[in-house]
Amino acid sequence: MVARITAYKKRRTMKLKKLINKLNKEHAPPDGWRKEDAVPKDPGPRPGKIYALTGGPGTPCIAAGNTWEESVVKEEDGDS
Repeated sequence: MVARITAYKKRRTMKLKKLINKLNKEHAPPDGWRKEDAVPKDPGPRPGKIYALTGGPGTPCIAAGNTWEESVVKEEDGDS
């Protein structure tokens, strides 16, 4: 049973890779793909940092579509 599932996943993965390659080939720019064409990867949250998941109007937060780096909560000096 495990071998059958593994074989199915492998076939499905190969079909997906073929489809991705076909679409890239069909829709590639005339001069080919460049590094600038790649979608930038958002590194995601980092351990030890605090992020705003939600926030008020104009506040950078993940829910508003900001990146993780833009949504870092900046520490304020509490020395009053």
